[in-house]
This record gives sequence, structure tokens and C-alpha cells, in this order.
Amino acid sequence: MMKRLLLLRRDRKGAAAVEFGLAFPVAMTLILAVMNFGIYLYFTNSMSAAIDTTARSAILWPTPNDSQLQTNFENSLLTAKSFGSAKLTVTHGVSGDGRKYVDLEGTGSYKINLVFLNLGSVPVKSTRRAFVQT
Repeated sequence: MMKRLLLLRRDRKGAAAVEFGLAFPVAMTLILAVMNFGIYLYFTNSMSAAIDTTARSAILWPTPNDSQLQTNFENSLLTAKSFGSAKLTVTHGVSGDGRKYVDLEGTGSYKINLVFLNLGSVPVKSTRRAFVQT
């Protein structure tokens, strides 16, 4: 019996398969996490660019209304809409020196999903103030 155990101890067949079985889940989790982080950065950057584009259009003459700003925001998100939810909030106001402005706030969330593990959603927010021409 001891001789058989010593032979089994020296036998290295299948060691690579066991190592692969232990390392594969960890490697896949890291790869999926990096991919999700990249998509999150893309979504955040797209949200910021969409707010910038909408702020630029808000200062044009004639001043666009809120629904036109919303349409501009939605069109500026491009493919980022497929990765998360985003909405625009428009607030009008007057500064202390009497200039009219529009506050644009884009809010949304990106769902982190590692195929086998759902980590919930991460909020994304971007704001800009645009002074309107009168």
C-alpha cells in the first residue's frame, strides 16, 4: 500500500489540468472586471461629452427649449445608451449679476455584471452651467 502511495505521489499527470482549473475562474473574473471598468469609463466619458454638447447648444440663438435640449442630449450619447440609463435635468435661473443661465445635470447608472455575479449599479453624474444669450 505504501509503495502505491509513493508511486501516486511521484505521478505528475493531470497537474496542469488542476492548475488550470484553479487559475481559470480567477483569470476570467479579472478579465470581466477590467472589461466592465472600461465600459464604465466609456459611459462616464460619453455622459460628460453629451452634457458639454448640450451646454454648447443651450447658448445658441435662438435659445432652444427644454425638449430640444433633451433631444440633443439623447442624440449625443450615441452607443452609450445601450450600456446604462441616462437622463437630463434642466434648471433655469438668474445669476447675481442678472445673467440668465441653464443648469444641465445628466444622471444615470451603469450596471456591473460579471456574467456569474451581479454587483449592482454605479451612479454616474455630470453637470454644466451655460449662460444664455439674451
